[in-house]
Amino acid sequence: MSRSADYPLCEDVPDAAEYRELRRRAGLAPKSAEAAALGLPNTLLAATVRDRGALVAMGRVVGDGGCNFQIVDMAVHPDYQRQGLGTRIMQSLMTRLLAIAPASAYISLVADDHSPALYRKFGFEPVTPHSIGMARRL
Repeated sequence: MSRSADYPLCEDVPDAAEYRELRRRAGLAPKSAEAAALGLPNTLLAATVRDRGALVAMGRVVGDGGCNFQIVDMAVHPDYQRQGLGTRIMQSLMTRLLAIAPASAYISLVADDHSPALYRKFGFEPVTPHSIGMARRL
C-alpha cells in the first residue's frame, strides 16, 4: 500500500454513485440516490483522494457561505485508512474554509462516532454543556 502523499488530493466533488459507494464502504449512514443528486451540487468546498481513478477518500463543506459552515461526508475507504488521508482532507478543507469564512462564522461537524482525535487536531471540541447537538434522520 502506498503512503498518503503518494495519492494526489483534488478539490472535485464526487459523482453521486461513487459518493454513495464510498459512504457505504466507510460505514457511514447511507444516502439515497435522490439525496446525493440534489445535495452534491450545493457543496461549498470539497476534497477528494483517488487511486487510479477510484474515489478512496473524501470530505465536503456545506453551508450558507457566511454564518454557518458544516464539515460533512468525511470518509476513507477501509483499505486506505490509517495512512493520513483523513488528516490531509481535513487540512485542505480547513485551510480553504478559514480563508473564506468571515469573523463570527460557526463551523460545525457531526461525526458518526469516528475519529474524535482527528477533529480535535483541528480545534473541534464537544459542544456540551454550553450547547446541545441534535439531529433528525429521515
